[in-house]
Amino acid sequence: MSAPDPQWANAWSSTVSRTEPRLTHTHATVVSRNVRVSKLDAELLDGELTQMLREPVSNALSLVRPGLAETYRLEIDTVIRAVLFWLSVGSHRRATYAQGLQNLQYARTSGFARRVHLFGILSIGGPYAWARMVGSMSLAGWADAPHTSIRALVWRLVQRIERITKVAALLNFAAFLALGQYPSIVERILGLRLVHARPQILHSVSFEFLNRQLVWHAFTEFVMFAMPLVNPMKARAWIVRNVRSVLRLPIRVDQSVKELPEDVCAVCFVEARKDDTH
Repeated sequence: MSAPDPQWANAWSSTVSRTEPRLTHTHATVVSRNVRVSKLDAELLDGELTQMLREPVSNALSLVRPGLAETYRLEIDTVIRAVLFWLSVGSHRRATYAQGLQNLQYARTSGFARRVHLFGILSIGGPYAWARMVGSMSLAGWADAPHTSIRALVWRLVQRIERITKVAALLNFAAFLALGQYPSIVERILGLRLVHARPQILHSVSFEFLNRQLVWHAFTEFVMFAMPLVNPMKARAWIVRNVRSVLRLPIRVDQSVKELPEDVCAVCFVEARKDDTH
């Protein structure tokens, strides 16, 4: 067999060098599309975790002063999210608790620690500062200020920024559904990508914990509904009677009460005898 023509060999090498990066990029894009459902599930689970932790904190604050939890609800949510972020992503885990359950983590790139810290500040502290600023401006009556005043101009600027941010978030979400790379605008700006922590493990959703939570929730709801309908004295007597019958224990009956005629109340007889002894 004759050796291949050098021109054909050079053309083949040039074609492979041009198409290989494209194939690699296409494969990476397909992988990112496959994990977008996991990313959405992780975001929902993180929100549910924040809500679960908010309830005991609110109950504790309600004991201090009624209405205190509702007054500082934004601060409570911000502190809970900041603590969870610091204990998960901020402590070199590279993933939140929900992302870890979904086999996801942030890809480590150059300047990863600095970008993670910026992500925490912008995604947690940014919405809190913006909400408090808008709330303070609304309470101060900036929306009702004269049309040509500085306050009115600033208020219109703030409203325009909010609309632009919402439109940008919608466009980013549409891009995420199409490409599956950046769930939020902050992650897109900072270049933080979620990838599989263990690519060899297939994504499988376990509903065991969810089933336990549903069963426990249904059980507690039933107990709270049934408790007012139960007479404690009758329930105790029924339990004692059944336990004695199962264990075949003798039932202690006063012989004098047993020999009473049918027209005499046994309870009245016992109470009268107690009064006579006293």
